[in-house]
Amino acid sequence: MFEFNPLLNSEYLQEIYGDDLSIVQIMFESFLEDSLSTWEEILVEIQSKNFDRVCEMAHQIKPSFSMVGLTFLHPKVQEFELYAKANPNYDELLSKYNNLSVDIEKAKLVVEEDLQRVNELI
Repeated sequence: MFEFNPLLNSEYLQEIYGDDLSIVQIMFESFLEDSLSTWEEILVEIQSKNFDRVCEMAHQIKPSFSMVGLTFLHPKVQEFELYAKANPNYDELLSKYNNLSVDIEKAKLVVEEDLQRVNELI
């Protein structure tokens, strides 16, 4: 059985993917390419003060954090989404984005590292 980085919820990953590392590979790649680029695009929408779009985009990518074992980030992204939905203060929303981005950047490195290890096994 593949041992995921301790930051990832390996029990959850085992539950949804079993030992199918090819699915893990696809999900990790999708997360890194699609979800993280959407997260970066959210900053542009914040700067444009398009808060409805910020909310939609956060909602769109929220499940992807759990799908790669980053279950601890799911509620943080949800809180960000709900704040964006509630007619937010620009500076506060930007601050929340920047704070969450620190966690997401660390998580990105973990997913990249585990994807590399998965790729070596497949």
